[in-house]
Amino acid sequence: MINRAPSIPLLRQRPFRMLSYTRFTSRTATNAINFALILLIVDQTGKAFMSALLVLTLVVPGTVAGLAAGAVADSFPKRPIIFLANMLRAGVCLLFVLQGGGVAVFFMVAIVMATITQFASSAEGALMPAVVARGDLARANAIGHAVAGTAQILGFVVLTPIALRLFDSPRILFAACAALYLFAAFPALLIGRHSNAARLELGGRSRSPWYSAGWHEMLRDPRILNAAIELTLIATAMIILGGLIPIYIKDTLGLPVEIGAIVLMPAALGVVLGLRLANYLAHRVPTATLSTTGFALFVVLLSLLTFVDKEAEFVAGYGAFSWIGAVQLGSFDGAGVLAMFFVMPLGFSYALVAVAGQTVLNDLVPLHLQGRVLATQGALAAMASSVPVLVAGALTDVIGVTAVMAMVAVAIGVAAVANLRAPGRRRSTPEIVQRVKSH
Repeated sequence: MINRAPSIPLLRQRPFRMLSYTRFTSRTATNAINFALILLIVDQTGKAFMSALLVLTLVVPGTVAGLAAGAVADSFPKRPIIFLANMLRAGVCLLFVLQGGGVAVFFMVAIVMATITQFASSAEGALMPAVVARGDLARANAIGHAVAGTAQILGFVVLTPIALRLFDSPRILFAACAALYLFAAFPALLIGRHSNAARLELGGRSRSPWYSAGWHEMLRDPRILNAAIELTLIATAMIILGGLIPIYIKDTLGLPVEIGAIVLMPAALGVVLGLRLANYLAHRVPTATLSTTGFALFVVLLSLLTFVDKEAEFVAGYGAFSWIGAVQLGSFDGAGVLAMFFVMPLGFSYALVAVAGQTVLNDLVPLHLQGRVLATQGALAAMASSVPVLVAGALTDVIGVTAVMAMVAVAIGVAAVANLRAPGRRRSTPEIVQRVKSH
């Protein structure tokens, strides 16, 4: 009988713990800056198209720059890349503090920061499966998404509102974010080397060019391609919604954007719950089942969130729920209550899809291609959302945010169903090719 050594909890393993520290700190700063830029643009222009354009500006570097970042992450030591990217982002924040802002400056900062972030994120994503045992990947991804969710709460709900609304100073916000990036830089160097250092830091070689290696790896295995498309669909939905949410908060909920962001923060709690459940189910339920469930819930709940004001009026007509119609705290009313109720399971459904897809990629993609595959998936999301996010912003200014969000829910649902039906056809292609070759 073989006695196996008890596994050490992930957060007690220094490499994963240090990686989590640097991701948490840098993501807090990144979320705060991205939200602040959207708020500043909305305040100065008041146009949904401009907020959508800024979101697109944050997304576009995920294409060419993202592919280059993935190749760099697979070809060079990852810890120095993470360190340097955080130092550069701290420098950009300090330049903003010295120079001040304006609409043009906001867009320039968004482009530069998003480009540098691609290199940090690619290196972090490629490093994670190298420092985590294969059997712990689902749990590591769950913890990683929980870290990202917590960082989002701190950036959206704490750091940005305090700096912009309490102190009315973007400079204070960027100074605080510069400090966070500096704090994020040094844990990356403390991840340390291991017995498999060569594999961890440099990886292997790919026969494909740097810009297409990730795509070729996806095509090699239908499971990888399917997971990448699922992650792309959910990421595209979130990118488009990122451009619509400020207007949704103002027009549908009737709240200031920073207060409405607090109302929508229960989504982060739903993400945490979904991550814990997804981690448990990842080794017990087929990933296709998790993704299907997650997408179905996401589409239904997004539809409910879209028409929340009408639903609040309808539900308040029933005796047991009449209290919803009586809620009136300033601009916060029954629609805000229902929105808080819907966004928690919405975050839960997002977590199911994200953990299932990410775990498939980490499990099946070779270590020396992790950065390029993850970067290619990010590029797919950027390209898939680039035109829709602008169209959604322009339509919102014409027909209203409710109609546009309903269209987004329908489109994501149709695309998810089409992708779920595709794996069978993808699996049949290699089999047919193999049979032809055998004859």
